[in-house]
Amino acid sequence: MPSLRLVDSGVLFVNPNPAYQHVASFFPNMVQLSVDELVCTYQRGDGMYAVNSNIALLRSTDGGITWQDEGFLHDTADDDRPYSYHATFISRMADGTLAVSPFRVDRSDPEQPLFSESGGLIANEQLLMISEDGGRTWSEPQVMQLADGNPTWAQSVIELADGNWLGVFDCWPGYDDPGPYKPLMITLTSTDRGVSWQERAVMADGADEGKGFWHGRPIRLADDSLYSLLWAADMTQSDKGPVDLPTHFVRGDVGGTTWDTPVPTSLPGQTTSIVQLADGRLAALYTWRQAEQPGFMLVLSDTSGEEWDVSNQVRLWDATGQTHIGINSAEKYPRSHDMIAFGAPSLMALESGELLAAWWCTDKSITHPRWARVAVDD
Repeated sequence: MPSLRLVDSGVLFVNPNPAYQHVASFFPNMVQLSVDELVCTYQRGDGMYAVNSNIALLRSTDGGITWQDEGFLHDTADDDRPYSYHATFISRMADGTLAVSPFRVDRSDPEQPLFSESGGLIANEQLLMISEDGGRTWSEPQVMQLADGNPTWAQSVIELADGNWLGVFDCWPGYDDPGPYKPLMITLTSTDRGVSWQERAVMADGADEGKGFWHGRPIRLADDSLYSLLWAADMTQSDKGPVDLPTHFVRGDVGGTTWDTPVPTSLPGQTTSIVQLADGRLAALYTWRQAEQPGFMLVLSDTSGEEWDVSNQVRLWDATGQTHIGINSAEKYPRSHDMIAFGAPSLMALESGELLAAWWCTDKSITHPRWARVAVDD
């Protein structure tokens, strides 16, 4: 099997003046506009769930080596109440349209946590923001009408083979739901470019097996079917909360309306991002937390996506000694992730054939996103 080789790496954005201000930045997601031009959305604010969190844009004109900050996509001064903006998923459609899919939270009570002790998520609104000019200007946030459960974006909008848009969502219990936390993933389809959403399909539900699945990020394969890796957990130990299982994979049909039962892989990670290479093989970037040497790992599979070449995986970031910020941390997910210091990897295949990876991490007390370029050698 071909091997992976780290070519270069660097910083996407970092607090330029930490002695005078605290700026934390998270969740980088990229798309390529041309051979030389790329854009990257990311979240910026005082902290991961800070009341001043907002979505900003970086642009590279040298193939992803250097990045310039272009500010926020939306001016919160125009809002009718205090909102924080989260999630930075970005898509580039066949006609060049860019779609960013964040969610926002009413922060009129700035002291209320985003997650309750039982794992319920605060009420929020799912949004779409559209650009027709390569990310230089953006539409106002479009609030999506989703009547089904309490879904939040889990992946960038996927343009299907028939031109319809597919939205992928994690479903969370309501904030005051007594629990227990029961993760569920669904998809919704839009036939009018995100104006309305329907045709709900269950993407991953492991309740009958005592499993939970979330944070799946499906991709459209060369044959137009869908494939995703899933963060998986044993949900049968209520005193411990979710206990990590090996990453699972799931396949969907070309319309995202029918999904197979998730199957375990050999990957030990949590959140993942995957791409398909020109020859049909798959590459995955994953977060490895339960390890003596935690960090981000990049690994290859064959065209099936069932087995992964873990023995030849490449480490892109070593998080040893830098897994958490602060002193105290809750024991159960999702509140246990309030204090994490790295996560949410993203991966894309460049026109050159190389892979461009991104993630957020904490180094020298500053939380920020980074990038790495990786070659696939035959």
